[in-house]
Amino acid sequence: MVSLELVEDPQTTNYDVTVIDPKITNCEKEQFDVKVQASRILAGNQLMHYYIAMGFQITSILQLESQMIIRQSI
Repeated sequence: MVSLELVEDPQTTNYDVTVIDPKITNCEKEQFDVKVQASRILAGNQLMHYYIAMGFQITSILQLESQMIIRQSI
């Protein structure tokens, strides 16, 4: 199943993916600052960083393909 936004507007989806990553980094920093040891949360955050990086690559490729299609139709 593919999100309609991903197909119709990969640039916005790409932006959405990139703004999430700093929020997760802040979560990790705050846990470290207050010396909370929540290994499950940290493991989940690491997975999120991985999925965000993957999502960024996918949406970047889709954005480039979309631009190429637009140029070809002009």
